[in-house]
Amino acid sequence: MSISIKRVMDIISLRTINFLSDEMDIHVDRQDIRPISNNRLELNHITSVITIGSTPHIFIIFSYEKEFINKIFEIYTKELDIRVEERAEYIEETAGDLLNIIVGNSIAEFINGVAISLSPPIVIASAESIAKSRAVKFFVNDLTTSYGNLRIFCIGPNELFEI
Repeated sequence: MSISIKRVMDIISLRTINFLSDEMDIHVDRQDIRPISNNRLELNHITSVITIGSTPHIFIIFSYEKEFINKIFEIYTKELDIRVEERAEYIEETAGDLLNIIVGNSIAEFINGVAISLSPPIVIASAESIAKSRAVKFFVNDLTTSYGNLRIFCIGPNELFEI
């Protein structure tokens, strides 16, 4: 796969903003796309991770503030009867589903007809940060809504980090 992390971030960000607006009536008030120069990703309440490609991998991470994932959960499950004791599990599933839907629908825009692998999403609860090695770089888009924030990270090897 020959694409820059910046292009991946632009595609994923636009798809996320449109999905939130069209499917959930949540509007992004502000976004801040930038490379991260430090060695750590600061995470929010719930974080979901998916990988694109085989070699080299690109990691896409959605990190949700608690209020934001709770609002998404409320909208996403409004037709379901969820017991209180199942709520935490369903919130985590919602975090993974949203990432999977958005990335799955985005990859057609940057694969140019080449078969590409997409991992199942992994959800991490209550993590504070992720450290990186020198061989990878981070790119982030902080999306701000009236319901809270979503941090979108793209992580990839240095050679894909042409911005």
